Amino acid sequence: MTTQPTLNDVLANSSLIVTCGPGGVGKTTTAAALAIAAARMGRRVVVVTVDPARRLADALGLDMESRAHEPHQVSEATDGTGSLSALMLDAETTFDRLITERAGDPERAAAVLANPVYRSLAGSLGGAQEYMAIERLHQLHSSGAYDLVVIDTPPSRHAIDLLEAPDRLVTFLSHPIYRV
Repeated sequence: MTTQPTLNDVLANSSLIVTCGPGGVGKTTTAAALAIAAARMGRRVVVVTVDPARRLADALGLDMESRAHEPHQVSEATDGTGSLSALMLDAETTFDRLITERAGDPERAAAVLANPVYRSLAGSLGGAQEYMAIERLHQLHSSGAYDLVVIDTPPSRHAIDLLEAPDRLVTFLSHPIYRV
């Protein structure tokens, strides 16, 4: 007979926790509570919301009116041994940063970022929120800056889109037209 891990075991040993479900069931509150608990256990935690609503900022008592690409430190939530940061993902900002990092030089990046076609696509590309969320979550997870990433997903259908985004991208890029 195997024993189920306790919540403390999960918080102490996980590197990624995802809260999913329909709207109004407490995903954001749960994500914030789990992140605070893990930080109080001494973990370096970032809680990330993919939901465009500002409920995470409200739950943590943060003023996150302007979406930033870097997580905000939430010092009041820990006892000093761990750390807690929060981030509201913004697809357009993540897309801009991805272009800047991959462009090769600042002039090329500036030209792409100033292009009206790019500006239109970056703000309205179908599924961009999900793809850029996965990109940013990968960056946060692999940076080594955090022991635990807690993800507050949007309501169910959008959460499924988020979790399926990498597979859809691989399928798209695996098409023979993209093979060299």
